[in-house]
Amino acid sequence: MNKIFGFTALLVLSFVLCACGLSSKTGPREGAEGFYYMEGLSGFHQGDYAYAEDCFKRVLKLNPQNDAALYYLGNIRYFQGNTTQALDYMKAAARADTSNYWYQTQIAQLYLSNRQIAAAIEVYEDLVARHPRKSDLYYDLANLYLNRKDTEKALALLDHIEEMNGASESTGLYRFNLLLMQEKPDEAIQWMEQMADTYASPRTFAILGDFYAESGKDSLALACYHQAVALDPDCIPAVFGLAEMYRMRRQYDLFFQNMYLIMDHADVDASLKKDFMEQLMQNRAFVGTFLPQVDSLFAKMYHCHPTDTSLVYFYAGFLVQAGKEKTAVEVLEQHAARYPQDAMAWSQYMSIHHFLQDWDKLHALAREARQRFPKDPHFVSMEGLAVWQLGSVPEAILLFERVLPMAKGNPGLLAQTYSILGDLYYLTKTPRKSFKAYEQSLKFDPDQVRTLNNYAYFLALEGKKLNKAYEMSKKTIDAEPQNPTYLDTFGWILHVMGRHQEAKAIFRQVMMYGGRELGAEVLDHYAEVLFALKEYDLAFVYWEQAKAREKNPELEKKITLRKTQMKP
Repeated sequence: MNKIFGFTALLVLSFVLCACGLSSKTGPREGAEGFYYMEGLSGFHQGDYAYAEDCFKRVLKLNPQNDAALYYLGNIRYFQGNTTQALDYMKAAARADTSNYWYQTQIAQLYLSNRQIAAAIEVYEDLVARHPRKSDLYYDLANLYLNRKDTEKALALLDHIEEMNGASESTGLYRFNLLLMQEKPDEAIQWMEQMADTYASPRTFAILGDFYAESGKDSLALACYHQAVALDPDCIPAVFGLAEMYRMRRQYDLFFQNMYLIMDHADVDASLKKDFMEQLMQNRAFVGTFLPQVDSLFAKMYHCHPTDTSLVYFYAGFLVQAGKEKTAVEVLEQHAARYPQDAMAWSQYMSIHHFLQDWDKLHALAREARQRFPKDPHFVSMEGLAVWQLGSVPEAILLFERVLPMAKGNPGLLAQTYSILGDLYYLTKTPRKSFKAYEQSLKFDPDQVRTLNNYAYFLALEGKKLNKAYEMSKKTIDAEPQNPTYLDTFGWILHVMGRHQEAKAIFRQVMMYGGRELGAEVLDHYAEVLFALKEYDLAFVYWEQAKAREKNPELEKKITLRKTQMKP
C-alpha cells in the first residue's frame, strides 16, 4: 500500500520527469490520481479545507484504497470539529494500510478526544503487541492506565520498560509518581532518597526538596534545593523552592534574591511569572512594605518579556498603582510603537492619558488612531471625550453622533453613546433632546446606572416627572448603595419632592461615603436640605465648606440671599 512520504516523493519525481520532456510510464488514471492528491495536499497546508476535501475525494473515486487521501480527510474532519467522521476516515486509512503505525496512534488519539479511554487502551495494547520494542508506546499506555487509576498495570509496564532498556532517572521518577498515586508516601520518599543517591541530578534533588517542604521538613528541603542549585544554578524549580522556603521563614532578602533570578530567566514562561505576581499583589500589606523590591520584580519580568501583551498591561497597571505614571506611559507608548496596527495597544496607551486627564495628548492620539483604525468606533468616542474635556461641546456632539451608525449591532456601545449625548445635549440647553437621548440609551440597556442617574438628576433640575426620576434614581442606589454620586442625586430628588427629612438621611450617607470629595455642588445640596428643615447653623457650615471648595459668585449670592430668608 501507499506510504504518505514515499508516495509524495514518487509523484514529485514523476512531475520532474514530465517537465524535462521524458516519457512517463504512469497511466492516465494514475496521473490524475497523483495530480488530485498533490492539489489536495497543497490546499490542506494552505488551510483551504473545502478545496482539499474535494481533491481527496476525487482521489478516492479513482482509488478507494488510497490510505493517504483517507488520512487527510480524517484530519480535515478533525479540524472541523467532527471527531466521529474523522475517526471513520482514520480507520479506513488503517484498513487500507494495516502496517502503518502512525494511523493507529491517530485512531487512539481520536478515541481520547471523544473520551473513549477503553477504546484507546485497546488500540495501544494492540500496538504494544505488534511493536514490542517501542518504549514510547509503553509510556503512553501506562498513562492511560493511570487515567483509569489502574496503577498495578502501569507498574507492570514500567517493570517491562526497565527490563528492556534498563532503569533510568525517567523510569525512577515515573515510579515515584506511581507510588504517590497509590497513596504510599513513605515508600515514595524512600524511593526518591535512593534516586538522589543513584541519580544525583538537579531535577531529582528539586523534586525531593518539594516533597520535604510539603512534609514540613524545612531543613532537609533547603539542603536538597541547595544541592540542586550547586549542580545547576539555572535549576528554576529549585530556585523557586528556595524562594518559597525563605519567604516562609521571613528571610525576605533571600526570598527576593532568588525571585530576581527567576524573573530574569528568559526560559521561565512569562505566564507563570505573571501568575506568581498576581498572587503576590493580593497581599497588599506585603507589597506596601516591600514596594521597591516588588517594583524590581516587575521590572525584571517586563524587561525579560517586553513583547508579551498581557504582561505589559499588567506591569503598566502596577506602575500606576505605585505612583509611577510617567514610567507607565513610557511602557505603553513603546508597546503601541512595537505593534502599530494593534488596536488594543493603542487603546491601552490612550487609556492612561485619559486616567491622567491629559486631554491634549489624548486628543492627538485619538485623531491618529482614527486614521489607523477608521472603522473602530472606540477611537471616535475617545476623541469625543477629549474635546468635551477641552471645552468644545459642539465638536464632541458631532463626534458621538458619528459613533451611532458605527455602533449598530452593539447594544452596549449604543447605550453608552446615547447616554453621553444626553449629557452633552443638556449642556447645550436642549433638555428635550437630552431626555430623548436618555430614553434611547435605556432602550438598549434599561439598567445602565449612569444614564438612570443623570436622566433622573436633570429631570429634578427641570422639576419634571419627579416620580419617574425617583424610580430611576432608586434603581441606581439599589445597584450601588455606597456610591456618593448616586446617593446625592437620590437625596436631591427627595428634597425637590418636599421629602426633606428623608433627603437629610440620604445626605448623611453621602457624607459618610466621601461626598465632600465630589465638590461644592454636593455640599450645596446638603445645605439646601438643612435650610429647608430650618437647621440654619449647620446649613451655613456646609455652605462655607462649599465656598472653600469652589469660587462661585452665583453660589455666594445665593448664600447671602438665604441669610435673609431664615424663618423663626
